[in-house]
Formats: sequence, C-alpha cells, structure tokens
Amino acid sequence: MEDPIQRHPTRAEQLDILASLVASRVASRVEDGAPVLDLGFGTGYVAHLILAKNPALSIVGVDRKAESLAGAREAFTGSNVTCVEGDLEAIHDLALPAGPFPAIYSVLTFHDLPDAAKRAVIDWSAKNLAPGGYFLLYDRLRMTDAPLFPLQQGIWSRIEREFGAGMRTAPDFDSYIDDLGTDNRPASLDEYRVWFAESGLAFQPLHIHGNVALMAGARR
Repeated sequence: MEDPIQRHPTRAEQLDILASLVASRVASRVEDGAPVLDLGFGTGYVAHLILAKNPALSIVGVDRKAESLAGAREAFTGSNVTCVEGDLEAIHDLALPAGPFPAIYSVLTFHDLPDAAKRAVIDWSAKNLAPGGYFLLYDRLRMTDAPLFPLQQGIWSRIEREFGAGMRTAPDFDSYIDDLGTDNRPASLDEYRVWFAESGLAFQPLHIHGNVALMAGARR
C-alpha cells in the first residue's frame, strides 16, 4: 500500500516505531481478540504497517471521509479490519464496538481538530482504554517560542540536506504562525502533557524529529 502522505522524509521511521510497538508490546496485552482502535484511519496505511508485523491483530478504523473508508474496505477485504464512518469532533456519538481497547492510536489527525476536540478525544480514549492500555499519538507539534525558531529552521535545513526533501519551511516565526492557518492547528508539547494528565493518563514523548512527535499515554 502506498503512503498517502509523503511530505515528511523522516516519518517512515516514526511510523515503523509506532507499528512495531502496537504489533508487539500492545499485542501481548490483547485478550479475547479485543481490537485496536485507529482514530483517523484514512485508507488504512498505518493499519497495513501494523498487520504486516502482526496479522493476528484486529483493528477498528474510524474516519469521517466515506471515500477513504471505501478504499480501505477494498484494500482490506477479508481481513480483520472494521471501518467506521464518523467525525472525531463528535466522538461520543460514534457507533463503536464496546471497549475497553488495549490500545488506541491516531496518526496525523489531531492537527485538523480544534483544541476542544483534541481534549475530548484524549479524555474519551483514556476512559475507553483497558487497564494498562496505551494511547499513541503521532502528530505535528506547535512551536511557541520565537527566539528558538532559528534552531528549528536549522533542523529543517539539515533534514532537507540529509534526506533530499524538507518537512516544511518559513522565513521567520511570524510567517510560520501565519502559515498554519485555521485548518492546521497543531498543539504544543506542553499542552499535550497537560491534557493527558487531566485525562488521567501517564504521558511520555517517545520520538521527536523536527516538529513531529510520537507521544504515548498509559492508563494508570
């Protein structure tokens, strides 16, 4: 299956880390075939990575785009993948299998959500994880401190030099903020730390490259 978003030259490593964690560490906690939940499923690319490592897992994928789910259903015909159409901004209204889930993950979806919806999804996930379950979140981080922006520019330049493609660029901090717009709303690492804690989840950044992070929460 082709990666539907190829703009981040280092994301293959981060997604392989996520897939490896779900396929091994999470799989060891699965009981009675309980499914893993993918919030922001798209066409199922991340599920494809996970199932390539552990085809015995079951995955429930949620996405608001019917056309993406149609492609996923075609790609996963006969497999242990269930697709659910629904909007994460109304997560309490989704028709999902009864939990709890051993793991819930979301990949490059949170930056599309308003902050209130981000918090609601984290809170819902915390309540629907099995004891000891994990919430894995992979997304962009918002940079908040203008004096440090030149260092971020240096990281972007190095990534472009080493990998032949850049994550993004901006001439200065104000331009970076303006470029985010209203539909690209990444949260900061500090905000995620607070939101996870308020939901009762232990919090740990697992892998950060540039301004893209794999973060984890665990139900205590």
